Amino acid sequence: MLTYEQFLTTPADDIRQLNLLAMGQKIEFNNADEAAAMLAQCERLRTAGLIVRLKHAKEAREGVEWQSFEAIVDPVAAVYLARCAAERVLHSTDLLPTA
Repeated sequence: MLTYEQFLTTPADDIRQLNLLAMGQKIEFNNADEAAAMLAQCERLRTAGLIVRLKHAKEAREGVEWQSFEAIVDPVAAVYLARCAAERVLHSTDLLPTA
């Protein structure tokens, strides 16, 4: 399982995306680099046992390739992800408004 320290170094946007996956939401990207990063993150979570099943699909819409991700997350892992994400937000400075 991923450690708390690993979550502290995970960018806030990735934490939000992982929580969306944990809640059963579908995440879509039309940027190949962002999709590749998400796929790598999902594979790490699957290896760690947090993701039970991952559905990764590609489709073209109006000449643009979109990639979507849906996951079945282990119920205990989903609670763990939510707790780590909450801790991450509470201790984060990258989510504070800048002057």
